[in-house]
Amino acid sequence: MTKIKLMLSLLIVTFFLSQCSTDPVQKDLLNYVNVELPKLSALETESIDAYNSVIGDNYTTDSVVYAKLKNVVIPKYTDFTTKLQAVAPATEELKAIHLEYVEAAKDQLEGFNYIVDAIDKQNASEITKANDDIKRAKEFIDQWKKDLNEDCKKHNVVLTNDTK
Repeated sequence: MTKIKLMLSLLIVTFFLSQCSTDPVQKDLLNYVNVELPKLSALETESIDAYNSVIGDNYTTDSVVYAKLKNVVIPKYTDFTTKLQAVAPATEELKAIHLEYVEAAKDQLEGFNYIVDAIDKQNASEITKANDDIKRAKEFIDQWKKDLNEDCKKHNVVLTNDTK
């Protein structure tokens, strides 16, 4: 009789545990923010920091901007974008959010290349357009961050890094 009770108890526990299965989006988000994104963050940070080191208050000459873009920013950001595109979330919900990031990164890379081209041509209006493109790409990245944060909240994933 004890074996039957034990078997019945195990069946009941197994049944209840199966009903408490984990949220697949939550699992995917945890992998995305804890495993996939950290692998790429250094490349993105290095390229954006290098870009910021030669624009705005740090601007000195077009040739300095050009050299930094050609030698540091574009190669690192190209590598980042390529690796970002290779990330493959498992759930449709996260795939959609990830695609926002990929498209924004590609837009930003295009803007960096556009600035190099505009400097080559010494065309101030094209430089302005390129800067606007980069600004818009940053807004898209900010939207991706917002969407990711909302999805994390929806699926009880707490973000503690700079993705916020």
